[in-house]
Amino acid sequence: MRAVRRGVGREGLGREGRRMDTITTTLKREWFSQIVDGSKRVDYREIKPYWTMRLRKVKTPFILVMRNGMRPPVPVVTVRVDRVVPNPHGRARKGSYELHIGRVLKVEHWDRKRRQPR
Repeated sequence: MRAVRRGVGREGLGREGRRMDTITTTLKREWFSQIVDGSKRVDYREIKPYWTMRLRKVKTPFILVMRNGMRPPVPVVTVRVDRVVPNPHGRARKGSYELHIGRVLKVEHWDRKRRQPR
């Protein structure tokens, strides 16, 4: 069995025992906090060539690493995305991708009680 990327642990392995693909992105603190709490189960990304190319390269389920900010220590949440649903609004390149969050795997540099960075 191949080594698992550090920090993801056994959760980085899919159902078939294969290592899951990883995408990293940023998001605002409001959405970050809701994902950590578990109240936000779907993340939306615009249908644009950038996201279309990134999502074509991965197989579901995959790991999504979301960062809030750029200055260290950066709050980071690692989640497993179980399903990606394109939700077009009539025309090509309009609408959004729905990234369905299956499970929060890891939270770094975040105080869950105060809902702010440590």
